[in-house]
Amino acid sequence: MSNKPPRRRADHTTMREVNRSLVLDLIKAGGRVSRASIARSTTLAKPTVSAIVDELIADGLIREVGVGVTAGGRPPILLEFNARSQLVAGVHLGARRTTVVIGDAAGAELARRQIPTPPGAPEDALRQVAGEVLAALAGATRRQGEVRLAAVGVVLPGLTDFHTGVCLLAPNLGWRDVAVGDLLTGQLQAPVYVHNAGQAAAVAENLEGAGCGVDDLALLYAGTGLSAGVLSEGRVFHGVGGTAGEIGHCAVPGIEERCSCGRTGCLETVASARALIRSVRRAIAAGRTTVLAGRGDVDARDIAAAARDGDAVAAEAVTELGEYLGLAASWLINAYNPAMVVLGGGLSEIGEPLLEPLRRAVAERSLGPALRGVTIRRSQLGADAELRGAVLLALQHSETYYRVVFRA
Repeated sequence: MSNKPPRRRADHTTMREVNRSLVLDLIKAGGRVSRASIARSTTLAKPTVSAIVDELIADGLIREVGVGVTAGGRPPILLEFNARSQLVAGVHLGARRTTVVIGDAAGAELARRQIPTPPGAPEDALRQVAGEVLAALAGATRRQGEVRLAAVGVVLPGLTDFHTGVCLLAPNLGWRDVAVGDLLTGQLQAPVYVHNAGQAAAVAENLEGAGCGVDDLALLYAGTGLSAGVLSEGRVFHGVGGTAGEIGHCAVPGIEERCSCGRTGCLETVASARALIRSVRRAIAAGRTTVLAGRGDVDARDIAAAARDGDAVAAEAVTELGEYLGLAASWLINAYNPAMVVLGGGLSEIGEPLLEPLRRAVAERSLGPALRGVTIRRSQLGADAELRGAVLLALQHSETYYRVVFRA
């Protein structure tokens, strides 16, 4: 008996949120629409639609924009979504570079800034990142007037607890147990939501990229490190502590490389940009002939270019990397049975020379029933996938965006 009233209130609140979502999504997608057309499309009662519309107008999320044409009777008042009603910020804090974007309520980019990722103490680095957000915000608001910052999405290369906004471990940044959400919220005076790069990139590819509309998707995020993001029925799979997808720190028998996380034998030590570079350096040290010898600092792009030009050492290193990434992809396929695997992160730019051995390894190592029907694609969003994920993360938690992909 005592539990019934709260349940009724929760159901009523949920229904109001769903109805509000339906109306706002229809206005966003439909351009200029009338209250009557909204009622017809949603099957909501006209008084319900009118009440929701009045509330959205009062909140500044939609506006009346004139009178429509009618065959007879009173002309309808047309409504449209107000994309400038509020702003969001997306931050991709990478191992090397940090990028900040300000977007409007529809996700359109209004301003962008990029800096080398600040070294030193996490608190100092985040203070500098907050300064970049405020500078980008100032640039955006100069062009459109004063608009509030509704939410901030932050994407990190490491283990994050989505529920608390804490970076649990980011070896490539040297961070452990950093309260990113709380620190930035205090400086930006806006709610901050934190995800890892693989999860954010998976959402971006699902909504805007290679996996558009594919709601059971796994993204293998290969760059300086290795991680994954998994969507199940269109929602991010977080795990109980928010660390799901850290496939790079699964141990591979026989691998003796020490990982940046402090352990030995992690898959990341043989399936990352660092592993690719290390493989080429070993070949050079062993006296192998390659155009990369004597170049000093060689990066993954140099190796990829050399492989495309027929350099044997570079080609072998790319093939070996692809085979290990294929091993990682087979684990994702066997464990989660997705409809699609997307290769994202910086290494995805290598393209087919990397995808060919990856697909071959997937075919050899995946269970037949799990592999059936799986599509393997390269990221369409490229270097912007994580940043788009950060913006979508911010939109998800603002009041103007209702597709729930980030909630646990």
